[in-house]
Amino acid sequence: MTRTPTASAGHRARPGSRREDIAAAAIELFLDRGVAATRVEDILAATGVSVGSFYHHFRDKLSLASTVYLEHLQRFQGDLLVELDRHARTEDTVRGLVVAYLRWAGADPRAMGYLHQCREPNVAEISEGEEARLKQYFYDRLAGWLGERAATGELRALPHEHSFALWLGPAEQLVRAAIEPSGHSTAPEPDALAAHLAHAERVLADAAWEALRRPAPGDTADQSR
Repeated sequence: MTRTPTASAGHRARPGSRREDIAAAAIELFLDRGVAATRVEDILAATGVSVGSFYHHFRDKLSLASTVYLEHLQRFQGDLLVELDRHARTEDTVRGLVVAYLRWAGADPRAMGYLHQCREPNVAEISEGEEARLKQYFYDRLAGWLGERAATGELRALPHEHSFALWLGPAEQLVRAAIEPSGHSTAPEPDALAAHLAHAERVLADAAWEALRRPAPGDTADQSR
């Protein structure tokens, strides 16, 4: 059985651990100031941890930024892939991934914001190899599942890139717009963001299923083109 690759840059922190405290504070500072403008001293001041404790867990600031990015990416992808295994019906799986995406963002908007925004060149360079492996595994799993369901006639036989865009693209766009506000809007408070995304679950899940399902005989919409 294929196993999920493990991010080599670090391990998941125990709740309430020093490592988790450092990672949580770093995300806040990186999002507010950027990685380049954040100093190790700023992270120490925000957490109250010692210099020794910081360097016990992380080699340096860029290692911290890369590690936190990769760990959140792996957690996010892993949580979505759970939906591939836990539903018996194809429709429930299609809808379930959309809902899981929106709920993940609503439950941890700062982490989702970090996944979207923290791509400074130095951090991207350090993480690119492991990031590529994680994403390859994730999309291979989705592609394999889509291919199986297309072979049974339950889903449309589309190029996988098209299916990915129709399936999760709208949820990604909605989340991105909510957590990366434009100049004429501000990011909603966490509770309001969760409610905003929850309100969209049904419509985006419906849209994903309608876009991906194979039309039944007699459907008025010709989706076979």
